[in-house]
Amino acid sequence: MNQEKTISCCCVLDASTYVGFWILKRLLTRGYSVHAAIRKNGESVLEEKIRDMEANEERLEVYDVDVLDYQSILISLNNCNAVFCCLDNPEGYDEEKEVDLEVRGAINVVEACARTESIEKIVFSSSLTAAIWRDNIGTQKDVDEKCWSDLDFCLKKKLWHALAKTQSEKAAWALAMDRMVNMVSVNPGLIVGPSVAQHNPRPTMSYLKGAAQMYENGVLAYVDVEFVADVHIRAFEDTSACGRYFCFNQIVNTEEEALKLVQTLSPLIPMPPR
Repeated sequence: MNQEKTISCCCVLDASTYVGFWILKRLLTRGYSVHAAIRKNGESVLEEKIRDMEANEERLEVYDVDVLDYQSILISLNNCNAVFCCLDNPEGYDEEKEVDLEVRGAINVVEACARTESIEKIVFSSSLTAAIWRDNIGTQKDVDEKCWSDLDFCLKKKLWHALAKTQSEKAAWALAMDRMVNMVSVNPGLIVGPSVAQHNPRPTMSYLKGAAQMYENGVLAYVDVEFVADVHIRAFEDTSACGRYFCFNQIVNTEEEALKLVQTLSPLIPMPPR
């Protein structure tokens, strides 16, 4: 990727998600002005941190949004050139209603961007789970950015995280192409990083449903949250960026690597007996 482009103001929605929070921090470090759009999910540690940051950071403005309230999204986008769409459900993914909420939210965000003249690009934060799940997962030679998880398979196996990410990303792409909105998606593996067990426990456990099968088929991958945040920002700054980008640091192929991942996620996952 090349041809860097300067963007003055960015909106991160939802900035109180684990990935959204780190994107916000990296944007501020790089000198951007940021609209931190926060969904009404109840008080969280990361939301409190963002509101504390607003008091001391003149380039940060906090907006309360409801992804089902189109007007509240439009207000948060005012005068922004870029949107980082991070719609992880902080309560995790345990049933189909969370899938529907995420899909409707994604559609509203893209439509709001289409109606905001200042918006030049969306970076849509999706997941590797939107690409890896299907009946023949063990026989497929390669998994790449052209692959999509099979919706019927995800529904049958109750892989709600994968279903939410697949449906919401597909809906976002369909609307973005119809409305001629410039969009890039980033599909990270399991996200790890500072205090992930405290700040992102339920989405992490939702991602890991089916982890044994992912491990057996060589598609259990993870990535550091700071690297993920930098990839999102790079996808915005680079005018040549387009399409989907898988994002991971490590594929878990051995028992030693699996044990290291368990240790990284402690205490979410109990240590197995040796």
